[in-house]
Amino acid sequence: MPTGRDDARIRPPERPLQRGPWRAASLLSSPHKLCFFWAGIQWAVAALWWALHQFAQAVGAGWSWQVPPAAAHGLWFSLGPMPLFIAGFMFTAGPKWLRQPPVDARALRLPVAGFTAGWALAAMGFQAGALLAAAGLGLAALAWSVLAMRLLLLVTRSTETDRMHPKALVAGALAIGACLAASAVAVAIGRADALGSLARLGLWWGIATVFIVVSHRMLPFLGDGGWPRLDARWPAWPLWLLASVPAVQGAAALAPAWLAPRPGWRWLIAAHLALAAAASLRLSLRWLGTPPLKQPMVAMLFRPLLWWNAALVLGAFSWLPAIAPALGARLEMAALHALSLGYLGGTMLAMVTRVSSTHSGRPHPIDAVARRLNVLLQVTVFARVAAALWPASAVLLLPVAGAGWLAVAATWALRHGRWLGEPRADGGPG
Repeated sequence: MPTGRDDARIRPPERPLQRGPWRAASLLSSPHKLCFFWAGIQWAVAALWWALHQFAQAVGAGWSWQVPPAAAHGLWFSLGPMPLFIAGFMFTAGPKWLRQPPVDARALRLPVAGFTAGWALAAMGFQAGALLAAAGLGLAALAWSVLAMRLLLLVTRSTETDRMHPKALVAGALAIGACLAASAVAVAIGRADALGSLARLGLWWGIATVFIVVSHRMLPFLGDGGWPRLDARWPAWPLWLLASVPAVQGAAALAPAWLAPRPGWRWLIAAHLALAAAASLRLSLRWLGTPPLKQPMVAMLFRPLLWWNAALVLGAFSWLPAIAPALGARLEMAALHALSLGYLGGTMLAMVTRVSSTHSGRPHPIDAVARRLNVLLQVTVFARVAAALWPASAVLLLPVAGAGWLAVAATWALRHGRWLGEPRADGGPG
């Protein structure tokens, strides 16, 4: 049996990493490069915008708002950068799943540009004018609908037998477009009060659905192995059980006033979340102490799953009718940020770091910088969840969370945005 030293002799040496000139044209060599680059720019800008707002509040300097700030924050953070990251991933991995030809990134230029420009207008409109915000949201909705329809065509043209996951991804993508369009209409007709519900609907039916489907297909944590008899009878039961969470929570986001005085329905929603939490904990905690978790990439993807479990538990308690309304609201806010920053943000950071690094010719995608960003993200999520649970600490913790999210977003955008426009660092093709 060869030793580690023997393996080092047998393994060909890694090519020294090279630096090449950054060219915008390089972004058109792959869908993930084009989409990830503009998603990273928007991620950093949105993070800067919200961090500045948090610091302005901390020092008593008010901003003018044409829409409720919490709703604007929820919309941009959930339906702004994340859809473009999703598009880059789906148009890169989707053709391989469906045995279709690769997607030409040049065909995505106009919708990606339209989506980015739409959010730029919407962000300015949040402060400058409601009609400008409505126009921006409408442009983003139109551009995203073009991307979603291209994904739908990719799925319908495929003759692959197993298209369960791609079909679910298309459903999530269509939900994102519908929520963006509804948000544009709501702002245009002066119903900005509906934006909070629409932001949560887009987060649950769109973003969370896509992430759960991708996690089930690509990661081992949410697969079978929890209950052998159940696995034998319904192999995809973890997917459908966990995907039922965004289905129910999205529907509940549309009718908060109707559900508030109905304890029976609230008990049912709490029980559903508790069941999903129990199953998810059983599926995920079985991995503790196993060799795969010693791999940096697997460990980086496992931590967001713990935030998913935390979001389910906090959400279940928030729906209990016996909980005081003020405490229920704090638990709900904590659950929302454990989901959005912890699970969705953590999974997004790990996946887009790996894809952009490996496709840029770097043999170690989870390097020291990536590990530090992951640690900083965990601190950020802890600060934001703690601020939701203990409002008295929010004046200190919210700026900390805003600064942490900005540091993660800006570092990733500057570092990987440079890599996405450069030739491969290992000198290889592509």
